[in-house]
Amino acid sequence: MTNKKYNIIIFIAIIIILVICLYFIIFHKESKDKEIRKIEVISKYNNPIIPNGFYSVDTEDAKWIKQEDGTIQGWNNGLVIEDEKGNQFVWVPINIDNLNYHDYVGNNSKYIKEKLNMNNDEERQIIKYGGFYIARYEAGRPLELEDEIENIDVSSNDIEGIPLSKKDRIPWNYISFEKAQENAETMYQNENIQSGLLTQKQYQGVMQWLNSCGYDVYNNSSEFGNYSNVNFEFTGYYSIDYGKNYKYGENIQKTGHNMILSTGATKRNMTNNIYDLAGNLMEYVIGDKSNIICNGGYYDYIAREAFSSMGWTGEPSDKIGFRVVLILP
Repeated sequence: MTNKKYNIIIFIAIIIILVICLYFIIFHKESKDKEIRKIEVISKYNNPIIPNGFYSVDTEDAKWIKQEDGTIQGWNNGLVIEDEKGNQFVWVPINIDNLNYHDYVGNNSKYIKEKLNMNNDEERQIIKYGGFYIARYEAGRPLELEDEIENIDVSSNDIEGIPLSKKDRIPWNYISFEKAQENAETMYQNENIQSGLLTQKQYQGVMQWLNSCGYDVYNNSSEFGNYSNVNFEFTGYYSIDYGKNYKYGENIQKTGHNMILSTGATKRNMTNNIYDLAGNLMEYVIGDKSNIICNGGYYDYIAREAFSSMGWTGEPSDKIGFRVVLILP
């Protein structure tokens, strides 16, 4: 009888243990579901973080003001952050499920509706934060070259250095793809933030975001790009007709010359607080299938699309520069 009672007690204890285990399994699943839902809410990209070492910069239509629901007022208009050296970056909200790939063949564009699979780092960052930071300006020449504005060529520019993302800088052209990638990665390398060269998929995400905001990035970007046959007023440094010794002027009327302009020379060439995504210089990006791709039209050519691949070899050119992105932890 004692053994029977003992067996019953053992049996009941096992049942209790199983019930407790089942409860924790269900509870853990619900907690994980809540965590996933939380990630999905964050990935609506309306409450971006400000990385350590940066502070918020309000612009006319993108202000870091929290609304009653906790979201940032200007989240979809190009929120700007700045580091202690004055380098500025813009928040690009990305819905990773809506990314599609545009494949352009010559002058005929073919739109392929398929999800654009990102690599692990790109996808992790976008899922976690709902977007990424892109340099507000084309990479400017490093500070050590600040006063050297004559005889700009491969010998002066295809070098190691820390790029800048500031207004009124001479854009860093005549640099190889390899050097551009290396220099982009050296801009920030610490436990709080890292940097790198813009990727093709990130660029495509930027294009889709701008397109959703009303910019005609896929058909004709002449209204907001610097090309040889569009005219507008601007200030800052400029180079005329392939001459690489820069000049400085104020309120200059561009009259069809092939001018490379300094970064942020005019608000006309700004889209959601990002300058010169179309025209001025083409920009290296890390390609999906090959490592060397250039996007965006350049100062001597109106690109039919702001997204284009020309099969560049990665050799230095006066027409090609680059742009930095931030990699969040």
